[in-house]
Amino acid sequence: MKLPDFLDDKDFNQLRRTMGAESPGQFELFDPEKQLTYTEREALESGLVELAAPALRVLKDKTLAYKNSRVWLQKGDDIHLAYCKTVQSLRHREQAIQISTGDFHPQHQSVCLECLSVLQYQGIDARRMRRAEFSDQVVEQFSMDDFKNAYPFYPIL
Repeated sequence: MKLPDFLDDKDFNQLRRTMGAESPGQFELFDPEKQLTYTEREALESGLVELAAPALRVLKDKTLAYKNSRVWLQKGDDIHLAYCKTVQSLRHREQAIQISTGDFHPQHQSVCLECLSVLQYQGIDARRMRRAEFSDQVVEQFSMDDFKNAYPFYPIL
């Protein structure tokens, strides 16, 4: 079956002119079950959003995602960026979790060293993390902006 070319259809073009549309425009599929809405993006960027743990996805690179965006997870004063043992435990207990895509406050929160080790972020591994002076330096120098450059948060494909 061959579909008609609606650009050449007299009735379609008359309807389009009546509606005030200059050209047919473009259509982009949006699925709110799989893609963040504008409201969700704003909420994630400006603070913590609570959701059910099973909604959290783990990407192939071991980073965390919600719908089509990477996220970080807050548990207590720790920020989790990857699928470490703590995050595994939270997902299996199916508790409510708090996620965000915004900045975090290093003076009140610290990045999970195991997460950085899981990702081997900037050459960090479990062996090097055992040295207290090294791990303290990593926490002090961690930059969410640098992390977002290495692992873009939105959109993920």
